[in-house]
Amino acid sequence: MSFNHIVIQNILRDKWTYVSYFLSSMFSIIIFFLFSVIVFHPSLTNLDPDSTLGLALMLASLLVYLFSFIYIAYSIMAFLKKKTKTLGIFMITGASMKQIRTLVFRENILIGVLAIITAVILGLVISPLFLMGAKVVLNAETFGMYIPIKAIMLTIGLFLVLFIVISKVMTRFINKEASIQLLKSDVVIEKSINPHFLLLFISIMISIGLGYFLNTDYDIVGSLFYVAFFVSVLCTIYLIISQGMRFLLKAFERSSAYMKQTNMLLASNLNAKMKSHANMLFLITILLSGVFLCTSILFSSYYNVEKDSEANYPYSFQYIAAPKASPSKVESDIKNIEKQLSTVDSQNYFIEFKSNEERRIGYMSISDYNLLHNEKVSLRTNEFIAVAGNRKTLPITNVSNDKYLKQFKLVAVNEKNLLTTGFQQTYFIVPDEVYNNIKYPVYKAYLFELDNWTAHTALAKKIIEDFPHIYDERYVTSRIELYDAEMFTKSVMFFIGSMLSLIFLSAAMSILYFYLQTTLLQEKEKYAGIRKLGLSKKELFTVVSKELAILIFVPFAIAITLLYATLFTMRTMVSAAFLQVSMMSSLCFFSLFFVSFIFIRKSYFKRLLSL
Repeated sequence: MSFNHIVIQNILRDKWTYVSYFLSSMFSIIIFFLFSVIVFHPSLTNLDPDSTLGLALMLASLLVYLFSFIYIAYSIMAFLKKKTKTLGIFMITGASMKQIRTLVFRENILIGVLAIITAVILGLVISPLFLMGAKVVLNAETFGMYIPIKAIMLTIGLFLVLFIVISKVMTRFINKEASIQLLKSDVVIEKSINPHFLLLFISIMISIGLGYFLNTDYDIVGSLFYVAFFVSVLCTIYLIISQGMRFLLKAFERSSAYMKQTNMLLASNLNAKMKSHANMLFLITILLSGVFLCTSILFSSYYNVEKDSEANYPYSFQYIAAPKASPSKVESDIKNIEKQLSTVDSQNYFIEFKSNEERRIGYMSISDYNLLHNEKVSLRTNEFIAVAGNRKTLPITNVSNDKYLKQFKLVAVNEKNLLTTGFQQTYFIVPDEVYNNIKYPVYKAYLFELDNWTAHTALAKKIIEDFPHIYDERYVTSRIELYDAEMFTKSVMFFIGSMLSLIFLSAAMSILYFYLQTTLLQEKEKYAGIRKLGLSKKELFTVVSKELAILIFVPFAIAITLLYATLFTMRTMVSAAFLQVSMMSSLCFFSLFFVSFIFIRKSYFKRLLSL
């Protein structure tokens, strides 16, 4: 029997241990391969690497690769933990540490190569459908199928290096003494979790303090503060899970329910594996939190694009003629724009305002203001209205140093942007007779509002191309163009985030599968002994169901709590539809998790009772 034959037989005899590792690795490789197919697509040959799409796709590919590195490393560590006893048998029969490490290395390389080959083949099969979806999401004109030679070579090369490096490094963690000791004792007594309530309190206070600091003082906050906040949150979550689990178990043991039915056995199981359960709950909680936050933020971002575009650019098209502009040129431009808009329903407005160009303060007559707002506001000779010129910036209300409005009385403040955001800092609305006496350069604004404006992106692009900005002559802006650009950005984010969410969700389920696999043999022996004492299948099923429910639904509940806590803190920064979308996605994920729980419980219980 050759050494390679031993490697293959060792895999086949313990094939269920490798199934999740193989499938999860293959899934990660497929995602990376599909991203590479897009990155090297001929339609993107001239794509600027520094553009939004170029950076987003490269960053996504990097994140997928880094996550795969971490995930595969974790998988190998899980396998080594389960195979410790088997490796001890090899050692007792005379195998050297070099041979053991070679055995494990070749096993992992074989699984890795098979995962890479399978992923590339499946990726080639589904890539046409994936490119069709990417074409729709990214709003690309041409995204047809091609032979992705570069994507294939890059995927094979990077992941082959990944498997070699990880397999080589992880085999150094094989401990001869621990393997033989486990083989002799056949039992591993897990250390219990020590009480650290003071540390938990300190960690919570640090997280709250850093969160408050980041929320109130953005000017001096650097990336180091965000890293510190992220680390402190992770530590806090782990301490809450571990210390909370310890506290609840102690409280449960003192309650009257402890002695009822199979609760004593359940509590005993949880106490015996408290530390490993806490670690598993923490890992799944973090992964699910990433899935929930990404999903909610990405889906809800679509709801706010139209509203944000209207807040920045109140009109579908805005043509502002500067004081130095040629009247004949302006007249020609407006006629051409009106001609192009003649095929759609639109409303046109013509107004003017005067500008203190040094302070970027605009002055507008009450007549033009009423025309824009379809109102009949009246002002006395010494009154004015202050209107915002920048989005999310309050207008100036102090006119003590103003040349014309020193003695005027402020009667109203309008925080809604009047024209294109940033063109003027503030607009002062004054009586018509006052406006006529102001001696500042006059800007003429031609405003066009289209019905169903979001459906006219092609028209907007054409007009912007025909009438670009000319400094000191004309300033042309389009809300439709802004909306189209923002939707494209959100689409890229959605495309990337959805793929990453799928990876995180797959990893959460796979990690749980690894955990159940590594403890299956020990659990089978334990429950076989308990059944000899009279435990029925129904009672055993109840204990297993409750324990699996804790491992699946407790991380889900914690992740949902973190999601809504985050939504509450970000309520002023996100869309009003955020909560609605989050609730819908939460219900969908709960349904998915419930189905997964039913499937995992049935499969695990069946294998638990098998010989």
